[in-house]
Amino acid sequence: MGGVKFFSLAVETPEGDAALLDAVLEGMNAEVDPAGEERKGGAGAIGKLLLSAGDKTLTMVCHVPKELQEEKKEQFSMKEWIAAVVAATGATVDSETDELVKLHADGDGAKELFPLKMRDAGQAAAIAYIRSKGLIPDEDSDDYIPDPAACGIEW
Repeated sequence: MGGVKFFSLAVETPEGDAALLDAVLEGMNAEVDPAGEERKGGAGAIGKLLLSAGDKTLTMVCHVPKELQEEKKEQFSMKEWIAAVVAATGATVDSETDELVKLHADGDGAKELFPLKMRDAGQAAAIAYIRSKGLIPDEDSDDYIPDPAACGIEW
């Protein structure tokens, strides 16, 4: 298969804080220190969407390197991926470059817009989009991993 090229991940610790979510992305994209005791980072070449829900806000950041966009241009569009997430969450794009999009969606209890539910809807839309493009295996595929922790994958 050539390994994982795209993923979407709900991140708990930032609790919707955009600066902390940026730090998570920075850590994921960091170069791996081959002499280091632990392998941290190394996801800079992978397309990823991170979602973090706080009490009042859902914050998201999407990073897809230009090289990956070019490699997958026949089957993947970053704009379409973001549009799918925006449609599911009602998010607003805060900033956008060729490789990085930052978004947020404010919760509103009176309108029954809860950041945790919005995060789940955004996560489902993000995964559905990349799955529909054949970029991650279907759940009924032999390549599908239902529980990454059971396979020794830690986040």
